[in-house]
Amino acid sequence: APQPASAALGLAQLGLTAHDAAITCLAANTGLMDEAAAAARGLVFAGTDAGHVLAWRAGSRERWRTLDMSGGERDARVTALACVGERHVWVGLASGRLAVVDTSREPWAVAKEWAAAESAVAAIHVDWTPLLTARAKLQVASVHANGSVFFWDGALAHDRMAAELRRRTPALARTREITVQINSWNIGAVKPDALDRADRGFVARWLGACGAAPELLVVGLQEVVDLESKKMTAKSLWRNTTKQRADISKRYGLWRRALERALARGAAFAAGFRIVECQNMVGLFVCVFARDDVYRAVHEVDVAHVKTGLGGLHGNKGAIGVRVVFDDTSLCFVNAHLAAGESAGNNLARIQHCAAIVRGLAFKRPAAELQALQLAAPAADLANTALDAFVDGGDGQRFLDHAACFFSGDLNFRLRTSRMQAERLVDAGELDTLLQFDQLLPMLAGDARPTTVPPPFAVSPSGLPSDVSRSRSPSSMSSSDASDDEEVRDVGSAGFALRAFHEMPIRFRPTYKYDVGTERYDTSEKRRTPAWCDRVLFRGQTPDHDAQGCIAPLDYQRLECMQSDHRPIVAALRVAVKHVDRDARARVLAEVCADYQARTAAEATALARVLWLARHTRSFGAAAQRLADAGGSLDRALDTLLGAP
Repeated sequence: APQPASAALGLAQLGLTAHDAAITCLAANTGLMDEAAAAARGLVFAGTDAGHVLAWRAGSRERWRTLDMSGGERDARVTALACVGERHVWVGLASGRLAVVDTSREPWAVAKEWAAAESAVAAIHVDWTPLLTARAKLQVASVHANGSVFFWDGALAHDRMAAELRRRTPALARTREITVQINSWNIGAVKPDALDRADRGFVARWLGACGAAPELLVVGLQEVVDLESKKMTAKSLWRNTTKQRADISKRYGLWRRALERALARGAAFAAGFRIVECQNMVGLFVCVFARDDVYRAVHEVDVAHVKTGLGGLHGNKGAIGVRVVFDDTSLCFVNAHLAAGESAGNNLARIQHCAAIVRGLAFKRPAAELQALQLAAPAADLANTALDAFVDGGDGQRFLDHAACFFSGDLNFRLRTSRMQAERLVDAGELDTLLQFDQLLPMLAGDARPTTVPPPFAVSPSGLPSDVSRSRSPSSMSSSDASDDEEVRDVGSAGFALRAFHEMPIRFRPTYKYDVGTERYDTSEKRRTPAWCDRVLFRGQTPDHDAQGCIAPLDYQRLECMQSDHRPIVAALRVAVKHVDRDARARVLAEVCADYQARTAAEATALARVLWLARHTRSFGAAAQRLADAGGSLDRALDTLLGAP
């Protein structure tokens, strides 16, 4: 609607445009500092119904930062804001999630994020007064639309001490390398006995394709049941009978036993293996094995499922995630089956499925930490937890909390080119040229991308990904390709969920789609374009960030078996894991707790005293000066205040 000239001028001065979403809430840190500091470094924040947090410099009214908090969520409205100290902004979302943004880092970073409730955050209240009591605790309350209220540690004491403990952990731990092997195959509903009749011993050859026995071996299968048969129509997915469930369960059992036989000592490897976890969901099936000699090093195992089929209501598409902790390092394995199809809409659906899986995988806290969080004393709170196993302030509940993350399966990403051109390049062995048409590679971190393809994201001054580069020049794109690329760029502006992941260089032919029982690519009426649908992606740590979770690629190959329309693949990687000296850690923890109480907690208490005193003086600066004159004693400052004229 048209606005008065004065209002339009005000918006322009604040850097707001017609493209900015509606502002839903406001907050400022200027009330937590004196006037000079507020003019120099004070900030004013606004939340929007598009999931953004806007920031202005209080002194100049200059629009300074825009932080995207949407994270791919459908309802990502920012519904509440509060400043807790000068550096932390608490953000409440319509989804019920809370996030704490650290503005002291460059670029700004989300220091902590969690699901507070299943109801929108209506308000966030900061209560400094408990810092003036024997409890000495800064308290933040989140008020939700359903009437619930939750209280949180506003100082993030647990997280700060854990971060400091993580920083000192390298000196307390010894590191070793283990081999992780991931086998993935869309088996097209073939049964193990039928496979063995057609290609005897193939499963053992597939599992042993990389040579030496790995410490951890993960097998992910897709389409264990026929998702395209008339018996698996949408209606049957809703109303599957007891007999259907029994048949599906039997199929999983057949594959579990087939894998166990192939991993028996002397079959695929000289060493023996034991099952750590085995799970299924409709057509998905995953088994995690540990070598006999390291089985006891694996603990804190948990499983999570995400359904993305039929709008997230059914598991014919989706993912199974398995979390393990090896020694004191966390690893998470995801076996996924994403949306099929070659159209731009299908590619957008795959991108959305990735976001739904990364966001939706929810694991339990490790048992040791859950027990510790019920204790009051900070020293006991951290003494024997599994926190050292996780990264970036995580506690193991989310996929990206883990030091080493693996995302594999039938990801279904296709080639943006014609069937004729794809076959010509495959026959000529020009795989690097063909890979430039791959939908997935331009959105990854870059290891597997041919050198002629530009990097996927241009980083804006705020540190947020602002765009997705095209993988080819516009002149080489058909109209459907351009539409597809536009869809990717639109999603990429908020960040592809797997943008931090890598893939080893692909040196094998496309794994899909074959005529079953032949070496011919699809000759059916659809004549699908060959594509690398089957992939293994990984995200580890960098040596300068954390010694644990560093990943070194070893092998990435496909195998030949004609009993499915996909070819099986296998990847082997070296992963650095650590083992922490618990006695040394306990000593360092005592030092960390003492240092926190001496410095950080003391600073928060001093601020609380100033804020309380500021209620009875003319300004924050006057209260701070009065408290300083009283040697930091609130009682003496109060006495002088009451005795003053």
